[in-house]
Amino acid sequence: MLSAIISVILFIFVIGFLTFIHESGHFLAAKAVGARVYEFSLGFGPKLITKKYRETLYCVRAVPLGGFVKILGDGDPSEYEREGEDLSKSKFNLNNKSKIAQIFVMLAGVFMNILFAIFFYYIILGFNGWKTSPVYVDLSDISIVGADVEQMLGYSVLEDGNAIKSGIPEYGVIKEINGIKVWDKDALTAQIKGSEEVTLLVCDETGKECGEYPIAVNEEGKIGIFLSYGYILDYSDHKLSAGPLYLTNNLKIIGRVLSSMLGTAKETGDYSPLSNTVSGPIGIFLLIDNLKTRGFLVFLSLVADLSISLAIMNLLPVPALDGGRVLIVALEGVFRKDFDEKLKAAVINGSMILLMILVVLIMVKDIVNIDTMKEMLG
Repeated sequence: MLSAIISVILFIFVIGFLTFIHESGHFLAAKAVGARVYEFSLGFGPKLITKKYRETLYCVRAVPLGGFVKILGDGDPSEYEREGEDLSKSKFNLNNKSKIAQIFVMLAGVFMNILFAIFFYYIILGFNGWKTSPVYVDLSDISIVGADVEQMLGYSVLEDGNAIKSGIPEYGVIKEINGIKVWDKDALTAQIKGSEEVTLLVCDETGKECGEYPIAVNEEGKIGIFLSYGYILDYSDHKLSAGPLYLTNNLKIIGRVLSSMLGTAKETGDYSPLSNTVSGPIGIFLLIDNLKTRGFLVFLSLVADLSISLAIMNLLPVPALDGGRVLIVALEGVFRKDFDEKLKAAVINGSMILLMILVVLIMVKDIVNIDTMKEMLG
């Protein structure tokens, strides 16, 4: 029960923090260009805590799943009339600012999410000796930038083998077999097949916790582990630019994984593994619940990755999202004519409704597949 309560608190904190970072970008950018901000709100629904300072109402609402900044000129044109004053031509109206200024305000939230993620990546790499945790993805066709690639031999324990009986950790990195250093699958397999018992020196992914484990070899020449090559990226030679480099390489690796999954899905006709890569609040909660006991750096890495995910999502060309708003402003600039304010508001509000429906459908999908998701997370 206590564990579940802690997970809920962490979930609310993470969502609230990422929302605060994102909306702070819009808020600060609006202030920078001289646009008036009426409300800075964390969450949706009924107001719980409010504080008015100058023209801005700062608010915490009941549903901690997002937030918004209400800027004059960005949204419903009915907001132009406040306290008997027509603000449609006001210099504080964002819609009256240059197109560059409007785009700057709309992209500021994405920029802040990326900036904070990079800041967290610096912290994570700094504490890890400027090295990443092992990546179990084939990097041979990925152009890694600014990092030395170190290959290592990873393993995971099979349920029906002798390895699990030895007390060996469920997964980790194999350093030695019978006192001999090993990096190659074939060399390790040859040592196992020629022995009745082997002793593995294994370490966790950080390389800090290691131990030796004698394991009996069965009649088939196996000990009950699954081997896989992992790669560690070392940014020691590029410490000053390690954060952006880490982000760049991470996006390349994720793109490679998604591309591979898409190719497999097309061949097999089974798109369910690919659909599980798209998740909503329930999936985020399960991630937080699963990783909360794995150390501060692992949790910080999760927050950084979620911040990047939020940035990418907001860049989608959907009118209700930042990317869609930028597209509308850019088209206005190309045609040198502002679109009808009421029409823009209708399109944005309509797409928001569709977006909410999509979020609900994703949550339903997550509920249906919750057991599968738990198995994937271990």
